[in-house]
Amino acid sequence: MSEAKEFELLSDASNAVVARYLGRNFPGLLIQGDTLRIILDEIEELKEEAIAGDLEAVQEISDVLREKFVEFLTHYEKVLEEHGCELPYVNPVR
Repeated sequence: MSEAKEFELLSDASNAVVARYLGRNFPGLLIQGDTLRIILDEIEELKEEAIAGDLEAVQEISDVLREKFVEFLTHYEKVLEEHGCELPYVNPVR
């Protein structure tokens, strides 16, 4: 059974909602299920290419994955900065 909780919506950007449950110190990033599935598929492909020894493909897929996570973190950091929130980690991406 799901339970409704109050939260503060900091950004409702598509595929990168930033929200904080009331009472929590730091906001979180909500990633849609289909986006998570795509990322998992890319990780599986990365693994297969690594096992096959195709280092060029490994590099390409790694670059795509890294860019996705850089985009997520850059958005997260921007939203927190706009709302005067501290980051929950020391080394920002940007």
